[in-house]
Amino acid sequence: MDCAVRTGTDGKPAILPDRGYKPRARGPRIYVYNLPPRLTVWRGETFFVERHTLRHFLERLVPTGVRVADGASADWFFLPITLRDQLVRHVLVDAITYVRQAYPWWNATGGGHRHFVIATGDMGRVESEYAHTHKLGYGKLSENLTIVSYWGLHQERAAIKWAASHRPATDIVLPVLLGTPKMAAMGLLEGRHHPKFMELAVPSLRERNGPLFYFSGRVCGDGSPPRLNASFPHCSSVRSHVYSGGVRQLVHYHHWNRTGFFIQLRDPKYAEHLRTSRFCFGPMGGGHGQRQIQAVLAGCVPVLISDGVYEAFEPVLDWGRFGVRVAEADIPRLHEILEAISPEEYALKASRLRCAAQHMAFSLTTGALFGESGAFDAFETLLEVLRAKAAHPDVPFERLRQEDPQLDAFLDCRDLDQLDSAAAPEGPGPGAAGAAAGQGSTNGTADVRQGSAGAVQAESGAGSASQGPSRGANAAKGRGRVCSVSPFDEEDPGVEQCRTVVIPTGGFMCAHSPRDLTACLRPWA
Repeated sequence: MDCAVRTGTDGKPAILPDRGYKPRARGPRIYVYNLPPRLTVWRGETFFVERHTLRHFLERLVPTGVRVADGASADWFFLPITLRDQLVRHVLVDAITYVRQAYPWWNATGGGHRHFVIATGDMGRVESEYAHTHKLGYGKLSENLTIVSYWGLHQERAAIKWAASHRPATDIVLPVLLGTPKMAAMGLLEGRHHPKFMELAVPSLRERNGPLFYFSGRVCGDGSPPRLNASFPHCSSVRSHVYSGGVRQLVHYHHWNRTGFFIQLRDPKYAEHLRTSRFCFGPMGGGHGQRQIQAVLAGCVPVLISDGVYEAFEPVLDWGRFGVRVAEADIPRLHEILEAISPEEYALKASRLRCAAQHMAFSLTTGALFGESGAFDAFETLLEVLRAKAAHPDVPFERLRQEDPQLDAFLDCRDLDQLDSAAAPEGPGPGAAGAAAGQGSTNGTADVRQGSAGAVQAESGAGSASQGPSRGANAAKGRGRVCSVSPFDEEDPGVEQCRTVVIPTGGFMCAHSPRDLTACLRPWA
């Protein structure tokens, strides 16, 4: 039962009318389908329910003010179903079939436009769609549906039997949600982005005097160590050869003993090297990877080697501005590519990491990692992309930023008050519209454009705790405070630690209003 939807004084459905809930002005406006229990209650079909992204997202909708009770006013429609692996992929077909019959909006939007789901499996869309839909005549059921997933493979990799999964015209790549204990073990709660890092970090961590290129993790798919004196492929099984698309193996084969390169299966100094290395490898795994997210959060420039794969929020967010893209064919000369990056270009990329990290962190759910307000966190970035796409339905994702100044400012983490003043007034949702085909992002590594003054300010650390109370540790002017999970804030009387509050429904953004989600701080008006 969905307790947020009740009957208003006018007899119509309303979101918590007795609490004075009102949708936020900037949007987007999201309608959540009320589905029968057989589609939403976990019944043990899958052993992989450890990824809680869906649950956290649902908890965001009321506190952030994007949920609406009337589908006629919605920009987007959300199907709250669990899509984690192939064992539950029939649920997507069942859910679509149900909403087509029980609600008018699937058909009214032209067969699923402006509808979305969240899929947290390793392979995204391909393991979420029911395999036999084409044989049964249902092949077009989900073709207009937006699937939000971790996996951005948009080109077929026939040699390793990886089917294209991400559809550039409709789908969105979300960062992997890292739990707080895992982030703590990796040193991400004491990372370079925190304004107090240079003051409070262990002296040995303050300088980037670690490896030039860093990677620690599995190389062969079966977990066995690669054979150092063998010719390529140097893993012992066929399964090992296709793991990560063969990229981890090639990087290891060509560079495992190169001076300045740290490539090992295990590293007891993982947290240290993640913060002191200059470049950190963010490879694929059995599907999507997460080390590129770790790198950004740690303040290490990510190296991306994954042909035909979009990273989180690409092509709307250009990873080439703060990372380094290398074609798989260029792996043998990886060292030459990295050594050719000038100190000035490296410094510019590194300066852009703090804003990028805000888009990769789920701060309103986990608490603040480095003094950020949470206004630009991963879920808020997803909402902003959805808002912009609803406003410009015929604009492909790779051109969306140029067409929408509000999105452009958001992605540069510009001044919050400036963005709020530019927000669109509250109003009805757009009519049905299809999505245009997308072609990909700009992947150049030598991009040194400065952008607007606001963008340069954001890249140089705007919004950090060192700038006073209006933008101080976790504070957003007029919006309240998100508690901190960083040990750097433990002795700061002006910053509340998340451990001092009870984890409320709705995440740490609701730490001071655990019984009333409408009273949670809102990142945007």
